Amino acid sequence: MRRLRRLGLWIFAASGMALAVDWLPDALAELEFFRARDFRVVGTTTLEEDYVLEVAAIPPFVSIFDDPGPWEERLERHPLVRRVVIEWRLPATLVLTVEERTPVAFVASLVLEPVDRDGHVLPLDPGTHWLDLPLLRAAGAGARELSPSQVRVLATEVERLRADDPSFLAGVSEMSIDVTGDATATLPGEVLLRFRPPLSHQRLGDGLTALEDATRRHPTRRATIVDLRYADQIVVSYSAQRGHE
Repeated sequence: MRRLRRLGLWIFAASGMALAVDWLPDALAELEFFRARDFRVVGTTTLEEDYVLEVAAIPPFVSIFDDPGPWEERLERHPLVRRVVIEWRLPATLVLTVEERTPVAFVASLVLEPVDRDGHVLPLDPGTHWLDLPLLRAAGAGARELSPSQVRVLATEVERLRADDPSFLAGVSEMSIDVTGDATATLPGEVLLRFRPPLSHQRLGDGLTALEDATRRHPTRRATIVDLRYADQIVVSYSAQRGHE
């Protein structure tokens, strides 16, 4: 009998705990202490804080026990947002950390369209937002508009080169790609740098060193092309009027 009574008490206690687990969060959520009283947006440069909160559509009287997943999903559907993490900082601050999609280049089409490193077209008006970015285009005779895959290749290359050598990328006015996958960057002085993506930092440095050396050795001749497409050599070409090397 004692065993049965003890077993009954354990069952009763376990049932009570299970009910408490289901009931407690809802009860605590009603307490003012667990409700958000401050909202912070971090990581944005283009989107305004009020606009981010508007897009997230976080309901009033939100509490620490509410799931932020739906708010994150709404923000990540915005064309200028790559990723969002929403988390609490106790006691009552909700922090929205936003990673924006930033423009890395323009794509040449009927109008200039800024794209991010993934090749996504961004809804930014170049007339409103000052953007000093290289132009991406298709190369070759009769070239048409870039395909989505070509845009991705070039945009990724621009972003990677910017991370490797910002000063170099700042001097690139445009970058093109042909049907074989070979890319060309137009440098100051209309010098063409030809390469096969991805262009490593070491290979880029070797090419720029070769260009500098060629200019120093032949000051009366204008180098027009630096070709890095060959694994074991760098080919520097000069304008036809002044010879060829």
